[in-house]
Amino acid sequence: MEIYKDTKSEASKEFEKLLNSQISKSKIEEGKIIDGKVTKITDKYVWLFIENLKSEPILDVSEIKSLKLGDIKIGTKIPVLLEKIEDRNGDVIVSAHKAHKIKGWYQLEKAFEENKPIDGKITSKCKGGVIVEHVDTGSLMFCPGSQISDKPIKNIDHLIGVEQKFAIIKVDKIRGLDITISIKAKNKEQSFELLKEINFPFIEKRSN
Repeated sequence: MEIYKDTKSEASKEFEKLLNSQISKSKIEEGKIIDGKVTKITDKYVWLFIENLKSEPILDVSEIKSLKLGDIKIGTKIPVLLEKIEDRNGDVIVSAHKAHKIKGWYQLEKAFEENKPIDGKITSKCKGGVIVEHVDTGSLMFCPGSQISDKPIKNIDHLIGVEQKFAIIKVDKIRGLDITISIKAKNKEQSFELLKEINFPFIEKRSN
């Protein structure tokens, strides 16, 4: 949507020029996470106000519900990733899901750097291990089968959905924000040995 799109008066042209100059001076950039304030809510969509933008971006209600952001009302602030300041139709394109994923990644990366355990729940089995959901952010991580317990376990059904502590033993941005975790590892000193145990290629290169 564009403001005064169908008018050609000098006043409207000046107003649009002013808006464009304000956008260029602002710190808002595509690819950044910013807060949008809810201005309108319907059964299908939520409108957000973001300062210095020409139009209000719209989020699908289903996207917000999937993120479990709680009770959304007028005035609620929602973090979103600004994907496009203006697309071909003149609309602002934002994503709450991508913002949530990126913020979750930063939180997990910080936990890794500070050697802090995280809370997670095994959600499903997969080839070579299990998928674990981070309790705080909903981010999904991989836990190798050998790292699920100190003792061999044939059946892990009783562990699915149970909240427990995990240590992050590997962070890999190159492979699509890939995070590997372990229940066995208690600190970073153990992490290196555990990575050798599950034969990660880059560990083998480091040891040469």
